[in-house]
Amino acid sequence: MSVLKDWMIIFGLNRVLDHHHFGKKKKLLFVFLMISWLSTVTLLGYSQPSYSQMKLPLPLPTLNVSTCQQLQLPASSVAASGFDSPNTPSNTLDNNLKTRWSNTGLPSSIQYNLAQSKLLCSVDIAWYQGTSRTMTFTISLSTDGSTFTDPQQFQSRRTNVPENYDFPDINAQYVKIEVTGNTRGNLASITEVDIYAADDGVPPPPPPPPPGGDVDPFGIVKIYPTKEGGEEWYMNMDNAASDPRTSPPSMTLNPPGCSPSDPCWRVTSTQVRYGVFTSSGYVPSQITTLDHSELAQKGYMQSPNDWKNVEMTGYVKVVTDNTDNENFAWYARGGRHTGSGAPEGCEGSSIKGDLFYDGRVRFAKEQWHVSYVFSPITTATTDIEDRWVGFKTMMWNTVQSGGRFVEMELWMDKNLDGLQNGPWERVYQTSDVGGWGTEGQECSGASDQIITWGGPIATFRWDAATDVHIKWFSVREIQPPN
Repeated sequence: MSVLKDWMIIFGLNRVLDHHHFGKKKKLLFVFLMISWLSTVTLLGYSQPSYSQMKLPLPLPTLNVSTCQQLQLPASSVAASGFDSPNTPSNTLDNNLKTRWSNTGLPSSIQYNLAQSKLLCSVDIAWYQGTSRTMTFTISLSTDGSTFTDPQQFQSRRTNVPENYDFPDINAQYVKIEVTGNTRGNLASITEVDIYAADDGVPPPPPPPPPGGDVDPFGIVKIYPTKEGGEEWYMNMDNAASDPRTSPPSMTLNPPGCSPSDPCWRVTSTQVRYGVFTSSGYVPSQITTLDHSELAQKGYMQSPNDWKNVEMTGYVKVVTDNTDNENFAWYARGGRHTGSGAPEGCEGSSIKGDLFYDGRVRFAKEQWHVSYVFSPITTATTDIEDRWVGFKTMMWNTVQSGGRFVEMELWMDKNLDGLQNGPWERVYQTSDVGGWGTEGQECSGASDQIITWGGPIATFRWDAATDVHIKWFSVREIQPPN
């Protein structure tokens, strides 16, 4: 194996590692492991012409990633809300960092037509004079060029090279970048844009649960293991309405369709906030600050064992609902949700995994009560009315390049039988690495404050459904997978 090939392998991984949020420390570690593996192969005399023929002395480090490739777009595929001649929109597709698109006045937008819908992975943007200014912008996607996903907010990272901006994989034909802020004036200016899509336009199959996955007391697979000594709560299927660690809705045991051998609970309220406390309970007097910058440093809102890195699970069956535009939301990282803005509303921070009654999914970030930002919405399954589905929301902190960020995943058991045996499929994942949200200063945090602290209440929420059957709810503190 030639040295040239070895280094091509290593450096060819750089874009994949960037796309999957590998910080500098993780990237260096991965490259070190790769070099060590290649060196071991060379020292032990393995010189076969292909990897598949080798009996490897060490396993090759692997990444569980989908394959995304850069799209080659013609100059005619791009348009903008305006431009300052000669800095036309097509300059963003000429592979030349010395040319640019510019337009005076904010907001300004540039839009790309991919000719057909593709499963999009991410976008690279190189900013004109990017080292001297911070750009605030949004990315939104559309299948028809008319109706776009909710804009996802980002900030540039002060470089002159292409910066990767990731979002949950979603099928779309149009990509719109709208520049909304510039720390050095009112100019929108981009030198290059690269758009990445999956090879075949079909989402890659979700990975199986981690090897050796344990099961909870209901027999449901734990996607991620419970932290040793960590907090756990499991629904009392015999007496859920009287659990002192919860603020339960009004509900009745074993409606038609359920039985003592396969119990469930019926909820008819059209506004449900099923709160679950840690073993420390909910004690408002122990919340000494609602300053979000202080909470980020402290790591918790009420108690050190607040719900933070969690896996929330529940099986639900919508018997009757009034609209497909409402959803289940499993959420944590806050306390009571009341008031509006500081100070009372600052207790209402949260990260919410949403499952709509029509099968769509997304994440929501509630910077405070009530101030939301949303990730792009996508369809995970067909309409869930009148069938059992299992739904899991996970969130955990990760540290990259010295910063603390949040990873989020949604998993579903789409099997119609209402049994706890899966299979579980990951249907959504995203990260909060900054640039998501603009109103955090209301609670003395950064405008895009990342919610990295725990909160005393984890909540199962839904609205506008007049008859819902539920079972096997749980909240577990997990050992983060990274």
